[in-house]
Amino acid sequence: MPSRRSILEKAKAADLRPQAVDGRWLRKVLDRARTFFRRPSRHGDQSVERHLDLMARSVERRDWQAARDHALELGLLGEQLGDRGLVKKAGRGLRRLGGGNRAWQLIASSKQVPGRPEWDGSDLAGRSLVVERREGDLAIFLQFASLLGPVVAAADRCTVLIEPRLAPLYRRTYPALDVRPEAEGAAAVDADVFACFETLARHLWPDEPTARAPFVPLEPDRRLVAELRGAYLDHGPGPLIGFAWGSLNKAKDLPTLDDWRALLGSLPGRFVSMQYGDVGPALSEFERWAPGRIIHDASVDQLSDMDRFAAQIAALDAVVTISNTGANLAGALGVPTVVLLDDGFRLSWPAFGETVATYSSVRLVRKGGRAWASAMREAGGRVAQIVGGAG
Repeated sequence: MPSRRSILEKAKAADLRPQAVDGRWLRKVLDRARTFFRRPSRHGDQSVERHLDLMARSVERRDWQAARDHALELGLLGEQLGDRGLVKKAGRGLRRLGGGNRAWQLIASSKQVPGRPEWDGSDLAGRSLVVERREGDLAIFLQFASLLGPVVAAADRCTVLIEPRLAPLYRRTYPALDVRPEAEGAAAVDADVFACFETLARHLWPDEPTARAPFVPLEPDRRLVAELRGAYLDHGPGPLIGFAWGSLNKAKDLPTLDDWRALLGSLPGRFVSMQYGDVGPALSEFERWAPGRIIHDASVDQLSDMDRFAAQIAALDAVVTISNTGANLAGALGVPTVVLLDDGFRLSWPAFGETVATYSSVRLVRKGGRAWASAMREAGGRVAQIVGGAG
């Protein structure tokens, strides 16, 4: 795992001024879909290869129903062949394709640890449970955080192994939860049953939405939230709108800085930078376009202090951002958020629609093969609706 120093050095050295990619977006969709779904079959099973190919082609056509059908077939084949990798691939595809509870079943199954008792959804009274991510990025801790409430209430003891930067948020949200750094490992914790976060989703997020565990936002440091909000409003009247524009991932098709110009000009209030890395050149451009309305708080460093970053986001009236950790954290905090998505088949967000099952406050704006300027106008309109009554 890279050290904090190496992460900081990479972030500061990165050119975070995005470069838009015009044209050939459909080819990029196909290439990414094939990269995700194609792989040599160690079984030599022609039906696996056929469904992988047909799924990639369905994604190319944006025929989401057909893609979902092929993902369902791949899940069944993976189970029959005992291929955990294929099971996981099918589950992750289904998650993007509106596969409902079946997606959680497959992903949870692929992550199960042999020889360790996995929670089967049965009564936890008098029993202890350990929850861990097992694999995946930081967003897992944000997407599934609200599922901890029911198991904390039901179990005699519930322990979660977590990325240390998120420990304060978890402890504040669930005071009865035993929060430990994941470096300790599940083997160091005595428990009756274990679960990854997708196992919780399998048992607590059924296909019927009305039967699901309710969304519970993470709880920020309210004193710090008030302090930051007051400091930002000292710059002038609100609303306060957070935004982030750049990424270290060079594969992303992002709006250029110039694409942000119209959005900044169309909205009221102050704009608070949520961007990490060397933001100086970009902020200079934004200040030219929205003089006196850009706020950069150097005291907030999401790479080292996620709790302060959470307080900053909770102090805002709305967020508009590309896909990144800040987008996931804003969703987990319940802050109204608009996320700008390019046309890649990415794992983090649904392939279609504007809502996100794991975040009730997030709305998606997709590039959809058009110029970014059009998508940015749509995003600006959505943010304007959110902040209409904010001040």
